[in-house]
Amino acid sequence: MKTFEGEDSRLAGLGWIPDSGPCSGAYVLHGGRTLIDTGNMLGLVDELREMGPVENLERILLTHAHFDHVGGMAEIYQVTAPDLFVHKLTREYLKLLRPPFPEFFRSVEEAGKMHFVEDGDVIDGDPPLEVLHLPGHTAGDLAFYWRDAGALFGGDAVLPHKERFAAVLSKPDEVLGGRMQDKVSTLRRLLSLPIRHLFPGHGEPVLHKGDRQVKIALVTLYQALHENPPETAWLLMARDLLDAGQPEEARECWKKARSIAPDSDGVAQMAKIFE
Repeated sequence: MKTFEGEDSRLAGLGWIPDSGPCSGAYVLHGGRTLIDTGNMLGLVDELREMGPVENLERILLTHAHFDHVGGMAEIYQVTAPDLFVHKLTREYLKLLRPPFPEFFRSVEEAGKMHFVEDGDVIDGDPPLEVLHLPGHTAGDLAFYWRDAGALFGGDAVLPHKERFAAVLSKPDEVLGGRMQDKVSTLRRLLSLPIRHLFPGHGEPVLHKGDRQVKIALVTLYQALHENPPETAWLLMARDLLDAGQPEEARECWKKARSIAPDSDGVAQMAKIFE
């Protein structure tokens, strides 16, 4: 398990269990009392013991319903029975997993261990974690924000651009309510959030430049959606950054669009703002 206090003292007590193959990473906080996602690897309990007795685990926070993020729960519940926090839509999607997992989650709910959270809620603890509902990848996607550290535990809502399969792993899953328009809206929303550190579901955490990764993800998505004319992605990004209160970065995007298509009507219209 990797820790990060050497990078930022505010991240003391945070542990990362890296993703491996078709398995998400998981994050341990609050001295081993909170776990964000569970991956689907064997040996998760042994990893958790590095932070203390597994019986200390009080809560699991799920970002969404994909098996690579929830499969490790079965191993945990053989040892201890923490509370589970999910979005209400994720609860419905968990019913679509292969047996025996629908029955497993039903038993968790019937035992009173399942709790529904929504945008704006706060998970108690030291530190407290703010709940963000970020639909797009699935309709029930959640992220958890540690405001004092500027740390976002984003699941698959935004993945590092260096992650080889980022586009595939974070694409909308229509079976679980994922929609491209929601993904765009989610990334636009995150532009306004002070994200110093991004802790994704797949790939290496992005330290000190988490907000930059959000911008890369959004402009890359715009480029995929608006191939022609090619300046469109940069003009959209410029407008979003203006809306997010980042005029200098918006100007740089407009300049990029101007370098691509200096005679574009869109470039000319936005010139009124920047010239």
